[in-house]
Amino acid sequence: MKYKLKNDIALRFTMLLVIFLIALGGCTEFLEEVPTDDLTTSADLTSIEYKEPFTIGPYRRLQNWTSGAGDWGNNIPSTMEYLTGGAYTDEPHVQFNKYATNQVTGSLLDVYNNPWYYWYSGVQDCNLSIQQLPLIDMSESELNEALGEVRTLRAFYYFCIVRYWGDAILVTEPITDVWETELPRTSLKTIYDEVIIPDLEFAVQNLSAGRSTDGRVTQDVARAILADVYMTVAGYPYQEVATNPGTDWCGTGAWSMTEYPVASGLEFLQKAQTQLNALYNNVYTLGTYDDLRDPAMDNLGEAIFQVQFDAQLGGNGLLQPSLPLLSAITPSEENGTFTPWVGYYNSYSDDDLRKQERQFFFTYDYLYSNPSERVDFDVPYLYKQYVEAAVKSTDGSGLNWSHYRYGDILLMLTEVNWALKELGQSVSDNDIIKGINEIRERALLPAYTASEVGLKEILAERAYELIFENKMLWDQRRTRKCVVYGDGEISAIQNFVGHQPAIFNFAFAPMHLLSPIPGNEIARNGLSQQNSGYLPTQN
Repeated sequence: MKYKLKNDIALRFTMLLVIFLIALGGCTEFLEEVPTDDLTTSADLTSIEYKEPFTIGPYRRLQNWTSGAGDWGNNIPSTMEYLTGGAYTDEPHVQFNKYATNQVTGSLLDVYNNPWYYWYSGVQDCNLSIQQLPLIDMSESELNEALGEVRTLRAFYYFCIVRYWGDAILVTEPITDVWETELPRTSLKTIYDEVIIPDLEFAVQNLSAGRSTDGRVTQDVARAILADVYMTVAGYPYQEVATNPGTDWCGTGAWSMTEYPVASGLEFLQKAQTQLNALYNNVYTLGTYDDLRDPAMDNLGEAIFQVQFDAQLGGNGLLQPSLPLLSAITPSEENGTFTPWVGYYNSYSDDDLRKQERQFFFTYDYLYSNPSERVDFDVPYLYKQYVEAAVKSTDGSGLNWSHYRYGDILLMLTEVNWALKELGQSVSDNDIIKGINEIRERALLPAYTASEVGLKEILAERAYELIFENKMLWDQRRTRKCVVYGDGEISAIQNFVGHQPAIFNFAFAPMHLLSPIPGNEIARNGLSQQNSGYLPTQN
């Protein structure tokens, strides 16, 4: 059933691309028309059979989350971990030394060019669908359901964009002229206020209740993303921008606020709590750590919003980067580029089940050519992406990529309740500890009391549970705090600005709260200015 479904989605993607070409390029009478050199959306796409392609088409760019970022072994998820100071590789193609020595620019391989292209392509797909869906003959409830899916996806793409780059190009209608993309950047606060939050609030109101069983957006998916958005705008950089919206914060890099939680974010925290309470203790279960790397558990257990992959269609692209470099344990590539720094691993308690062999990490395997010969690694490698059937063959990995799972929701719930208590709201001790203690119980760690839970404990548990799920970068930026890896513990948290990761030769500065605008965007859009401190800049 799953294989059929995923091929069906792929077929629908193809249908949508054809429709997009029809919509933008001509009509059925093309051969009889005189070319005008103008793009057109004049094709008749109003019959009901076009509803599903326009609804499902914008999903296609989700799969690019695990795509390459230029050169051998380099992929987008790895590059997002390199920035945090918690990842390491000695594979030279990915140029990790640039991250460790403060030489990252917008032209570093395709580290920034590719996500910018993929996420804005997703926005464009969504904008076209949002324009076309109301023209199709269907009931109001059917229309709102379809729009709820698409607007959730648009909000998610924009959420990724503004967390990475801050102010961004705001486009809410289909682009029919390439020159329409030469625009100045719009305030990140405006994008949150006018697109991301309204899109998600609309979706929660109009989508069918329940979990996603096939990667499609449901009300639960919209709730999870909206809760994350509310928690992000309750922190940084939104709350600092809100103190003076007219300031060019991204261009000047004049970031200075460090307090967390932020008192002015109280209303957003309360809204996040509402969404998280709706997801708590519902239909989701934590299960075992094996479930997290079992393709048979895709869209089941604690999965809330997953990008769909199929081994027969190429797989998720993260298996090879997770394997030790040239270790000969597989007949396929072994890149060694999606690897936690050993100090990160060492900060786990020896009592933590997640640290045990073949839970979240592995330290040995067997030669593919001689399965009886053991290969011991110099350092532990990430086991979360290890699918044995894929490792020991040339097949791809059918493991889905989780953007949101129940473990994340539980930790967000603890954080939001702790933050509300810190800001003077009435919150029970149980509401503070219930989420984090469910996570710790699975890890075979002792439960916390409410008085033991602070921001250090929350961020530490997020670091341990969500390792290499592309959460830490966002956590660092929204809280402006970094964890300090100790021996068997997270020994402290420090302000982001001034924190120096152990494997970097520099301390984070305000510029590092954002990433550089891609070199391709700077070259093609003369109105797009670079973030403070980065190259390339406009001539």
